[in-house]
This record gives sequence, C-alpha cells and structure tokens, in this order.
Amino acid sequence: MKKRLTRYLAGFLLFLLTSGIVIPATALAASAEVELSADASQITLGDEFFLYVNVTSQTEFGDFEGSVTYDEDILEYQGGARQIKGSDGYLTISDRDNTDGDTKRKYTMKFEATKVGICTIEFADRAIVYELGGAEMSVSSNTLTINVVAPITASGNAKLKDLKISPSVLKPDFKADVYEYSTEVDAEVVQLVLVAIPEDDKAKVSILGNEALTEGENKITISVLAESGDVIEYNIKAVKAAAPEASVTPGGELLPDNIHGNFEVKKIDGDKFAIYSGQYKLLEPGSDVIVPAGYIRTKMIISDVSVTVFYPEGDMESNYLLTYAENELGEAGFYRYDKIERTLQRYEPGVDKVVNQANDTNMEDLITSETYRTNLTKAAVVIAVLSGLCALLIVLCIRFLLKSRGYKDDDLD
Repeated sequence: MKKRLTRYLAGFLLFLLTSGIVIPATALAASAEVELSADASQITLGDEFFLYVNVTSQTEFGDFEGSVTYDEDILEYQGGARQIKGSDGYLTISDRDNTDGDTKRKYTMKFEATKVGICTIEFADRAIVYELGGAEMSVSSNTLTINVVAPITASGNAKLKDLKISPSVLKPDFKADVYEYSTEVDAEVVQLVLVAIPEDDKAKVSILGNEALTEGENKITISVLAESGDVIEYNIKAVKAAAPEASVTPGGELLPDNIHGNFEVKKIDGDKFAIYSGQYKLLEPGSDVIVPAGYIRTKMIISDVSVTVFYPEGDMESNYLLTYAENELGEAGFYRYDKIERTLQRYEPGVDKVVNQANDTNMEDLITSETYRTNLTKAAVVIAVLSGLCALLIVLCIRFLLKSRGYKDDDLD
C-alpha cells in the first residue's frame, strides 16, 4: 500500500514538472525607513534645535514626500531645506523629479522652543518613498517626542499684579490671590476693555472668552503663563443685560425710536447703513484713515446690528461716539453719534467743546435773552408809531405853508 502511494505522488510531481506548471515565488517589494531625530530629546525653553528626517533604503530611491506635524504652541518653525514648506504645526516635504538615486538622504529643520511642555512630532498619514522607476516602496516611520523644560533659574510666578476692566467694575475688588470675579455690563457692550499686568515681566498673559459677549452669562478667562511653565487662571463672570425690545408695527416692520431722533442701522445686501435724514454706508476705516486723536475703536449694538464706533479715551460712558461712514454723494468721513438724542452729524474737531458750553448755559442767561427779545419787539412798535406821526406832521406842515402863500383848500385838494 505504501509503495503504491509513493508511486502516485512521484507521478503527480513528474506531471507538474513536465507540464510547465510551477509554484510562483512571493515577490518582495523594496522597502525604506524614515526616521525622525533631533539634537536632544529635552530642550530648554527659548533654545533652538535641529530636527532631522533621515530616509534610508537598501536599494536606491528617487522622490520623497511627507508631512510632519507638531504642536505650534510649544515649537516654532524657523526654517529648513528648500524642499520644506509650511508653518503653524504642519510642514510638507516635497522632493520630486530626482534623476539620481540615493540609499540615504537627510532633510533638516530648525525649531525654537517657545513654551514649556511635551511636543509630539510625527508624520501625518504616511511618508512616501519612490523607487527610481516610480513605484512606491514599503515605508516604516517613527514618532519623536520633544520635552521642553524651563531654565533652572526660571520664575514660577504666574500671578497678576493688577486687573482692571471697562466700562464696568470687578466684584470683589482685585487681589492677586483671588481668582473668581463677576461684573455686569449693558446690552450694547460687545467686549470689555481688559488691562491685565503680571507680577513677573517674563510671564505671558492670554485672554479667552472676551471676543463677543452675548446676552446673559459669559465666562472670561485671563490665563497667566509663568516662565517656568506654571499657569494661573483668573475668571470673570460677565452678565450682559438684555437688549431693549424694538418697536414693531402691526405689519412687522421695524421702526426707529422717535422719542428723540429717528436714527437706526439696517443691513442691506450685506452692507450696514445708518438711516438718519438720508442713508449713510457704515465703513471700516482702512490703514490710510487717520482716527481723530483721543478716540479708541470698539463695537456696539445699534438696532440689533454690531457697528464699529470710536469712544473718547478714558470715557467709555460718553454719550457721544464717532463712526466712519460714506454719504450718498460717495464722500467718506467721521460722523458724530449722540446716544441720547439718537442723532447723527458730521464730525468736526472741537464740537464737543461747543456742546459742553451749550449745556453749561444757566437759567439767568436764558431769562436775559428772553427779556431782550421782548424789549426789541416793543421798540419796533414805538418806532413804527413815531414814523407814522412824523409823516402826518410833514403833510400838515406842507399844507400850512401853501395856505400862507394864498392857496385855497380847493386848490390843495
């Protein structure tokens, strides 16, 4: 039995060999290794270092492509090989159209450590290495970790020396060891003016949540980063008042407030217009426009539309603001907006002084002015009566003179 089985197997193998059927061998693709490395794995804050991309292969390769990612908050890219483009946490290496093959190649990048922390550097998706003939190679790559540490002498002071806000006030009053505060703002306030001064000049301050305050409760965080990497956060709970309801007609059309002026702001086809005895297109002043001295740019809500305005420095509560607009003749310039009277007029330097002088006029001056106008009217009446009497007297004198010369009354008539 065993001999018969052996003969069958031998016959089958002979058949395979004589018929030309062979068992194909597995084709092994060319492979390459892409390694990320650096001068050191631990870098001191503020120092510069080099990052290397090393490509190696047992066979010659031509083109290489890959994208390196990193934490842009911790590392800042300074420059590198001409084949490297990008910044802000994403660098692309594109080395194409190579006619000469290599088995080893290195790409160099320079970084600066800008923040204490651990940064992971790796390839986005996968690195691609091409054979000289154009076929992709099998590629392996690694991940690199850089630890940025503070200098031995670095300060760990992350406290604020002072914190002020405008147009409101902090509750409670600021103290360096108190980290939670609250405040209340009016409906037209878009953001607070914050002044945060750290105790240590080398500490860095960042603010989050103050970009566009919304109705109700808002959280504003002032983060202080010490030179050593320590962080302290001060939080402000800003409660914004609700905007007053606009007047609406039965048909639903928005009406301006007619208690004083009839000023309002409307959005038409994406543009903002101030409507007041005409139509003024509200503009953002360009870099070539000189803002009047002593005025600070901010935002406020008028007729439910956010508008760029300028308030007098140090007086965010001022009732008089400036806005930049273009009139119906195409002439652009600054206009003065009265929040109380809801009026708009062309701005001219010195107008505030005129208004203040008018507001300081006392009641005695007003009474004197009224008395003067009354006396003037009486004088005009007296002059008219006297003029009439003079004319009558002249006529009588002429008649008397003619009679004395022999003229009769019939002749005079």
